[in-house]
Amino acid sequence: MRLADEITVIIAKEAVTLRPSLRCAIRLERRPGSFQQLTRDIMDGSLTAAVEVIQDHTDLDFLPNRILDDLDRLKPALLRYVMACAGVDPHDAPKALPVGKPAKSVPFRDHLIGLYRIAAGWLGWPPEVALDATPAEIVLAYEGRLDMLKAIYGGGRDQPTDERPLEEKFRSVFTTFGTVKEAA
Repeated sequence: MRLADEITVIIAKEAVTLRPSLRCAIRLERRPGSFQQLTRDIMDGSLTAAVEVIQDHTDLDFLPNRILDDLDRLKPALLRYVMACAGVDPHDAPKALPVGKPAKSVPFRDHLIGLYRIAAGWLGWPPEVALDATPAEIVLAYEGRLDMLKAIYGGGRDQPTDERPLEEKFRSVFTTFGTVKEAA
């Protein structure tokens, strides 16, 4: 998964950087047909779809006029952007093949809301930071947080469980500090 994968396109001889943030993904998901229709529209050469993707990333005047001449050339970059907004990295596709039980299908709206919950809730990011992060950044930060919690508190199938009584666990920890229990 690529972090902060920004896509730069040239429109009217000016570089425009497209950052697939959660905020942009939520806005694009709300259009009729969500990401599926947006993808179709881009592939069909829809000027409206191209403008909807690019408009948040530039303040160029007469944007539709400037995009029109370059629409066919912009298609691959716009499709990569939509995939990144959806949290899909084409380089990870071979690794993402299902093994065992198939994953539950979730509407994109719910997926994006879930990413926001993870960023703002689990990770404790302020709303602005959560909305400015890319889906890839949120997923990787969440995985890092889970790894940290497992390292601190234990857990997971690959970690041995300590079946000792709680009193014995405390004794072993405190004896490493040289603590001695006084008789009452």
